[in-house]
Amino acid sequence: MSTGVTWFPRGARSDDGSVADVMRRTFLSVAVALAIIGVHQPALMAQGTASGVSTPASEAREALARAYLRMDRAYAAADSLGRISDSTRMRVNRTFDRATFSFFGGRFAAAVAAIDSSVQLLAVASGVPSPSVTAVPALSAFPGDSRRSLRVRDDLIIPMRVVAAPALVASKRPLGVLLALHGAGGDENMFVDAYGQGIAARLAAEQGLVLVSPTTTPFVQSAEPFDSLLAVLRRELRIDTARVFVMGHSMGAGAAASLARARPSHIAAVVCLAGGASVSVPGAPPMLFIGAALDPIIPAARVRAAAEGTPTGRYEELAGEGHTLMVRRGVLRGLAWLAEQRPR
Repeated sequence: MSTGVTWFPRGARSDDGSVADVMRRTFLSVAVALAIIGVHQPALMAQGTASGVSTPASEAREALARAYLRMDRAYAAADSLGRISDSTRMRVNRTFDRATFSFFGGRFAAAVAAIDSSVQLLAVASGVPSPSVTAVPALSAFPGDSRRSLRVRDDLIIPMRVVAAPALVASKRPLGVLLALHGAGGDENMFVDAYGQGIAARLAAEQGLVLVSPTTTPFVQSAEPFDSLLAVLRRELRIDTARVFVMGHSMGAGAAASLARARPSHIAAVVCLAGGASVSVPGAPPMLFIGAALDPIIPAARVRAAAEGTPTGRYEELAGEGHTLMVRRGVLRGLAWLAEQRPR
């Protein structure tokens, strides 16, 4: 295998292509609690994931993934119709975040039951029927959605989802880029299949942006993948280098802040959702930090402090939201803010 930057398509399905596999790959990002609260059991969580053999741990992960997707769909549907009262929003977010801690404390059945009870609560309170998750499509309904891999080096190949609307590509107009970085425990599917039913992909296309959603971890470790990605995008598409934006959730927000610090002149603006860190390097891009008022994992006060330590930073807070369910509203606000930014 030769070295160098390579961009190549992947199959429509990843790994074994089963529904269970896709569900595992859409596993919720709030697994950041693993690193923060230190209650996970690495050996238990690793069982069955490499061999493909079903185990109680892998079955529990799948059950939680299904519960999360039911919640994501129910929350997005009810919220888009304006049918979530303040009290219901607070109750659902608190229950969901407590369920996350329950799961990583080994109380698997209790976690799933708590999430599903909240889905039912939403259905009753909003009048929107509870969704069922019986299958997950290999690719989303977004035009131009594809699975790709970026070969940075022989030992670093990064899977990603790329949504480049055909109409945008055919227009020959320079395209902006939205690099969307998921939280710990999630993967490249989060911003396309979840996080508010992939609202980031839809809004990005409306703003003339190509959405690139990679596995986040390599971007946490260095800026090399970012450099490689931009090189390939410039080679494959007509890219407006003055409109390269980065958005991240939780761990992804931390990675976004690191990229802003390492490559300030290459990024037009950054949105950090429920996370991030202060950036004070010369020429730092404008940064919007959005905290969640009820977040028990990365408290809003920490996000506010990061914004206050950033000369180009701005802080906003979402009332009634917790760590993960805040992403839908965070993306809505974040994309609107990005649309207001002018080339530097």
